[in-house]
Amino acid sequence: MPDVLRGRAPAKVNLVLEVLGTRDDGFHEIDTIFQELALADEVTASFGGHTGVVIDGPFAAGTPADATNLAWCAAELLARRTGASTDGLGISITKHIPPAGGLGGGASDAATTLRLLATVWPEATPPVLTEVAAAIGSDEAFFLGGGTARGTGRGEHVAPCRPLPPHDVVLFVPPFSIERKTARMFAALDRHRFDRGGMAARFFAEPPHRFASEDVCNAFERVAFELFPALAGLWQELEARTGSAVRLAGAGPTLFWIGPAGSGGDIARAAAGAACRVIPTRTAPAR
Repeated sequence: MPDVLRGRAPAKVNLVLEVLGTRDDGFHEIDTIFQELALADEVTASFGGHTGVVIDGPFAAGTPADATNLAWCAAELLARRTGASTDGLGISITKHIPPAGGLGGGASDAATTLRLLATVWPEATPPVLTEVAAAIGSDEAFFLGGGTARGTGRGEHVAPCRPLPPHDVVLFVPPFSIERKTARMFAALDRHRFDRGGMAARFFAEPPHRFASEDVCNAFERVAFELFPALAGLWQELEARTGSAVRLAGAGPTLFWIGPAGSGGDIARAAAGAACRVIPTRTAPAR
């Protein structure tokens, strides 16, 4: 067994996110198109030393470094499922993805941890990884493969799409979020009409060659200002500065722009000075 394993844990945006209704299990039925980004955390698994989680990096604040960390939850559940042990397992995460921002950083860290441990725990077969990923959360299964993919159910049923051609993406990260964000966003949606569906299905059937912010569909935009009142002003400022539409990333509050490869730099420069962190990145293919 190697002493150290390393892997990238990429961010994502949802190009389409339709919320179709409530489910008997308390979750919501969704139909979504995930898109992996080049922006990524760095995950290291080490063996035979300190047991637990260590967090560093520019977005370490707000990321738990205890047993509630999703990467550690994934490791413990996989150990129980395979008969392995987490004694002496250390997980280090360098956070480049803003936490609680709608970019899937915690879920991606968990999925990368599963992929790393599968290289040294023989019982961690692909079906077991998929089962554990779905048990941890709704986005983890997507991050096992990445690229461009459709997620159905509560997001855990994943089907790869034809890859989206390279696009630039610029993220706008506001200096605020809320506790229990995703649950509260879904609860707010319950007071509105659910989506009829069909947009994610059309994307999956005929993936576009070009995609722009104006093409994004995200049900959470209907309730974003209810939970993030300060987001409206930032949204308007960014669109005024860039002259282009911006959209909500997942359950927010991160906003993003997507457009032709090579044009993201102009958008990022135009947004400089706005009351947010500006992070240029790009789409990434499946691994």
